[in-house]
Amino acid sequence: MNQDTAMIEILGKIISRLVNVALFIIITILALVFIREGADMNLALIALISIMIGIVGTILLRYLLKLVLRIGNLFSPDQHQPPES
Repeated sequence: MNQDTAMIEILGKIISRLVNVALFIIITILALVFIREGADMNLALIALISIMIGIVGTILLRYLLKLVLRIGNLFSPDQHQPPES
């Protein structure tokens, strides 16, 4: 593995973690808004519930995207196989 490939892998991991953080923040804010609108609870309790929903939602969304990628790879033609004539 050369330097360029290693650098691309490092950048890929950094971007992946940044996407995870962005997903967490967005899901948490949306949960906070919806729970706050519909419930009459203490704000600290609503914030904790929203953080839990953000964590679980981020994990589930990442697994869902990986599942869609695997299903897409199952049904896509193999790129390494020569075309039949």
